[in-house]
Amino acid sequence: MKNLTNLSSRIVLCLSALIIVACAKDILDQENNNATSTGNFGTSVDQVKSAVNGAFHPITNTFFWGRIVHTGALLRSDEFNIFPFGSNTAMSTFQGNPGDRWATEPWQELYKSIARCNNIIANVTEEGITDATTRNSLVGQAYFLRAFDYWYLLNLYGNVPLVTGQPDLDNLLVDQASKTDVWAQIISDLEMAESMLPESWSGDDLGRPTSGAATALKGKSYLYQNNWSAAHQTLASLVGRYSLLPADQYEDNFSTTNENNAESVFELQYLGQDTFVWGADIPGVGNMGNYHIDYAPPTKSPDRSHLVNPWLRDLYEAEGDVVRRNPSLVYNYTGAEGYGGSDYAEDFAGDIQVAADAGLPAIFTKKYAGLDIGTRDQVDFLGTNVGNNWRIIRYADVLLMLAEALNEDGRTGEAVQYIDMVRNRAGLSLIANTNPGISQTDMRQKIINERAMELAIEGHRFFDLLRWGLADDYMGANSLHGAHPKSLSGGTFQSNKHEYIWIPSSEIDSNPNLQQNSGY
Repeated sequence: MKNLTNLSSRIVLCLSALIIVACAKDILDQENNNATSTGNFGTSVDQVKSAVNGAFHPITNTFFWGRIVHTGALLRSDEFNIFPFGSNTAMSTFQGNPGDRWATEPWQELYKSIARCNNIIANVTEEGITDATTRNSLVGQAYFLRAFDYWYLLNLYGNVPLVTGQPDLDNLLVDQASKTDVWAQIISDLEMAESMLPESWSGDDLGRPTSGAATALKGKSYLYQNNWSAAHQTLASLVGRYSLLPADQYEDNFSTTNENNAESVFELQYLGQDTFVWGADIPGVGNMGNYHIDYAPPTKSPDRSHLVNPWLRDLYEAEGDVVRRNPSLVYNYTGAEGYGGSDYAEDFAGDIQVAADAGLPAIFTKKYAGLDIGTRDQVDFLGTNVGNNWRIIRYADVLLMLAEALNEDGRTGEAVQYIDMVRNRAGLSLIANTNPGISQTDMRQKIINERAMELAIEGHRFFDLLRWGLADDYMGANSLHGAHPKSLSGGTFQSNKHEYIWIPSSEIDSNPNLQQNSGY
């Protein structure tokens, strides 16, 4: 699929030259059998494959995962101390309000994808594509992607309309649905995807969502609803279906090497490209790692980027964890390298000075910052030639979610083996040996720390802090970290406001049925 997503919506428009030799009405009224219309959509496998690719494109392009969701929402995490850069960083520093940037684009792209999924689900039938396996593999992707879309809408905005059918031109002003109803739709869609999708793909289709990806997202959805029993029963079914890469290949989980590997449950496919049109939903553009802007070091990023907060470095060092630290962060540890394997101190000299001027430790992001692509001058400052797939769910995440669900369900002893599988790969001491009778409370903290180390920079931390009820503790006015994680901007997390980003003003202006989120 990585090759296919160079287009992601590779719909070929066949135009035939028409030589007008007469103006007879019967000629002008001829039906164009080459065109795709509501009448013939769903009758061609290639046509529906193109439609499925087209449903992915709003997700991978610049205006959602390709960049904007990082710039605004994901960088809210306490991992990142953001250098303020006007409206570009208002959301990620808890200083944004309606009228500032980055709430509109994710909303629009997610609903664009949903509309395309709805069309596939409604119109691809047994009559149009008779082979059940082929039909299910296509429609199953639409169910998975619609669930994925609503998962992020719900966790980013909180209060969102639930649209699962074709547009009703007489009823376009939809209401926001309850969170319970949206979660129920997500679970329902994922159960459909589980039953329809294959266990694996091959060839050019490698990287498409599988039944295992649907199961993993379903288990995660139960976890986010505190349905511990359903979560661990669902996630346990994935044990043994995937495997952790060995320690010396841990970095393969984030580089262009060994993508869609045995540890990958689901990842978004990216290609570095020469053609670049910012956020365009057209063939040949958009599937490049513009997220590089947000993870590159300060002197490399056009938006000034961030420093990594020292609590994360300290956590790695307290555990003696170099297996995960070195691929995640870069600072002056032994063996640290700059872009393209260059000398760290020389390559990062300007960034180190920026940190010194700010009075903060020089700690920088390595994951998804493009260091594996080439030397600093070889990596485009906008990330157009960055093609690292973004790993949405890894098997390590599945194991840690399983451990958490078991622990919260009062089955701490059973949870130990799963967190230990992750710790063992990192070369750390096993809880089964050092604390075999660990309490539920102590295990909860172990899981919090383990997720921080294993999944650093991958887009999970802010959502984790919210569901654990720790967002205000670590990002509020009196941060438990001591030094505030947003000290460069002065922004602080406010409860009953910053759990969600604001509903775009343009959406409220066009639909008076929508209510703004609390605090905005």
